[in-house]
Amino acid sequence: MNRRPLTSLRRLKLFEAHGGVCHICEIRIHGERGEKWDVEHVIPIAMGGKDDESNMRPAHVDCHAGKSKVDARNLAKVNRQRAKHFGAWKPSGFRKMPEGYKWDWRLQRAVKEAR
Repeated sequence: MNRRPLTSLRRLKLFEAHGGVCHICEIRIHGERGEKWDVEHVIPIAMGGKDDESNMRPAHVDCHAGKSKVDARNLAKVNRQRAKHFGAWKPSGFRKMPEGYKWDWRLQRAVKEAR
């Protein structure tokens, strides 16, 4: 998927279309004072969101970073669940005993075999 670069004019139009308000914390972004802001995807592209203006909103840099962190965590969970559903995930189970060891039921641990 090729993402189109966001020009300065498109960023400005997006900022004005949403009234210069961060869509995450809903506080005004003071761009005229040099406050940093990003264009943020409401639904992340990795989760099926579109790369067009209908899915983009202005957001403070810190708000965007926090949401991106949560989105990454949620995406990792979705990927784990998908792998498990399709059988690609192998559950951890009893590991093979190392060569020369046996299980001692009394001690409940592996012990080296006496030779």
